[in-house]
Amino acid sequence: MIFEYKVLNDSNIREYLLSYYLSKPFIYKLFLEKRIKVNGNNINERFMLKKGDIISIDEKVEVEYKPLDRKLDIIYEDDHLLVINKPKGIIVHDDNNSLCNIVSSYYKKKGISCNIYFAHRLDKDTTGIIVFVKDHMTLSYFDHYFSTHEFRREYRLLCMGSIKNKKGTINKPIGSDRHINGKYIVSKTGKDSVTHYNVLKEYHNYSYLSVLLETGRTHQIRVHMSSLGHPLLGDVLYGSDNKLIDRVALHSYKLSYIDPYTKENKELFASLPKDMELLLK
Repeated sequence: MIFEYKVLNDSNIREYLLSYYLSKPFIYKLFLEKRIKVNGNNINERFMLKKGDIISIDEKVEVEYKPLDRKLDIIYEDDHLLVINKPKGIIVHDDNNSLCNIVSSYYKKKGISCNIYFAHRLDKDTTGIIVFVKDHMTLSYFDHYFSTHEFRREYRLLCMGSIKNKKGTINKPIGSDRHINGKYIVSKTGKDSVTHYNVLKEYHNYSYLSVLLETGRTHQIRVHMSSLGHPLLGDVLYGSDNKLIDRVALHSYKLSYIDPYTKENKELFASLPKDMELLLK
């Protein structure tokens, strides 16, 4: 599939590609295989781009997922992105019953021939915004900014009890629990982990919070909230119970990012799932 990119400023083609965090070996391969053109013409790595030029890159489809015909809740789509409101109870990949398989079916129906790349992950029972990208350059761009946390992801959650400080920052390192496989704990030898929270509403025996991550450790929100004595509702692994909800009450609610090709600031929102909505009512 051919992907096109409109040049916003005069630049050397190699510098342009590097600005989207493509690796040098990948750039070399694009030129070696003559898969990159400008305004329909073959070029070399010294070519000077002008504002308004159209770069086209021929992407090879390398990984295919078996299509799984299920409905997608699409928040936003353009030539390079597919943003989905993920439901509970489904993994992102590594299974014939994954979100990647459903995206594969969607692309097939739409006649879109491209690789299936996810820019980040969500746990099986976490709902909300997840970003799929259609081309390698957009993937490199999102990979970089998700890793530096310059793209802001806001989560919504329900946790046990009433939190004393209604707004705050949890700065505690997180590492693996050596005694329980797949569990994480606050540990002096762990990786730096920072979570910002804000209590939005309190109920009789649980609270509704907004959370922003400054780092992105596995189970970070769950571990940090549990460390305060307020594990998420439904989070049996970290000290809660599933009396009110049958999964961890965590939702990826908002994504703020800079569009790679227009440089516009964008905000996307994912509506809360029904199980969390019911608890808010």
